[in-house]
Amino acid sequence: MNPTAPFAWSPRITTRPVPWLLLAAVCATALDLGFAALFWAGEGVAAIRIPQSIASWLLGRAAFDGGLATAMLGMLVYLALMWALAALYSRLSRPFPQLLRQPSRFGLAYGAVMYGLVFHIGVPLFTAAGPASQRADWIAACILAYMVLVGLPCAWASRWTAERD
Repeated sequence: MNPTAPFAWSPRITTRPVPWLLLAAVCATALDLGFAALFWAGEGVAAIRIPQSIASWLLGRAAFDGGLATAMLGMLVYLALMWALAALYSRLSRPFPQLLRQPSRFGLAYGAVMYGLVFHIGVPLFTAAGPASQRADWIAACILAYMVLVGLPCAWASRWTAERD
């Protein structure tokens, strides 16, 4: 295959993806939780409620009475989720290397799909929390946020992992 031809880039997948995927998870966690805190601040919701709402996936309504401890639990749960999303993208890129060739395009799509899977299927089915908010402005903002703040870091970290090996 001609190395200058389109789609000729062939990544080498490393066996040590941890640093880049962890960085993607930390960035996605901080960016997305920060986005949610800013969005809901306009509604008078305290920032601590955002990670507590994630802790409610495990603890139910009691998470909102737990103060900083449940907020920290929520942040750790969300970090684990972001780590899983970054690792999943990296894993999917093995049989589908085009995910690494065009990380912006596929990262944006991945973020949108993951938002739907996480918040409209996974959380309602597998957690103590109820269904996600049905507010159209919140859903639209979340899809966009997941595309940019979650999908792109996952895609780029996967590509950087492949390039560094």
